[in-house]
Amino acid sequence: MGRKVINNSLFFSEVANRIAEGERVRIRAKGNSMMPFIRDGKDDIILEKPNKQSFQKGRLLFVRLKDENYLLHRVKKIGDSNILLRGDGNISILETCSHNDVIAEAIAVIRNGRSIKRGSFRWNLFRYLWPRNPFMRRVWLGILRRVNKL
Repeated sequence: MGRKVINNSLFFSEVANRIAEGERVRIRAKGNSMMPFIRDGKDDIILEKPNKQSFQKGRLLFVRLKDENYLLHRVKKIGDSNILLRGDGNISILETCSHNDVIAEAIAVIRNGRSIKRGSFRWNLFRYLWPRNPFMRRVWLGILRRVNKL
């Protein structure tokens, strides 16, 4: 079967519409900003419409930023009007968005055909054990990148 390329804006607009209608959507991960929890091109992500519980520290939110970029990152801090996000694979880069920019919450990651569900032991293992300190995060990311190249 041939591969089709769709404009990101068009693709994610359709994803947002389906989620707004209450559907769960499964998309393939692209990028390394959530490594090691989510792997580029290998893992799928199940997204659903956010609810009040979605806006908590540690949750994975799928957002549209002002520059029309879309990303899935972990909530670092919730403010009155803004949400601070950081990818697990990012050392120090943070993104800020508003509550209105949130399209969905990730409720599961599909790896090798098996589901890692939000709140499960494996999900929480990544959430709580992954270093928050930039230096330690850099060290572990360096090790993981070298190991994955072998």
